Amino acid sequence: MVDTANMIKATAVSGLAALFAYGLNRLMVARAGDRAVKLLIPLVEEGLKTGLALAFSVSVVTVHVGFGTYEAIYDIVANQGVGKGKRWFAALLACLGHGLFGWLTLFLLELRLSSILAIVLVSAVHGCWNILALAKPSL
Repeated sequence: MVDTANMIKATAVSGLAALFAYGLNRLMVARAGDRAVKLLIPLVEEGLKTGLALAFSVSVVTVHVGFGTYEAIYDIVANQGVGKGKRWFAALLACLGHGLFGWLTLFLLELRLSSILAIVLVSAVHGCWNILALAKPSL
């Protein structure tokens, strides 16, 4: 049975994380450029998603997936200068990536790692994901 109230709460927490991340990401990119995408943004996003999920006692994985969904919507709507296929592919990667990060975070927490250590480790994976996703293929 699905707990509707908890799902609504998780959706709101995901939205809160996405809203804070949006503002902080813009600030970090303005100050640090591409380095922010590889180093700072993964740490901030993972900290927001996991920290808020734990603070509000909702599913870590659900918050990560919800965050990925919000990011996917942003990728589709905000990047009109990019082809439709690329926008939808970016949206798919956002959902898959953040779902993966959520599952990995939960796995580490279930191993009894501290939440801070789990966030740092998953941030490193997220940073690698960003580097690969943004790499320009050389043919």
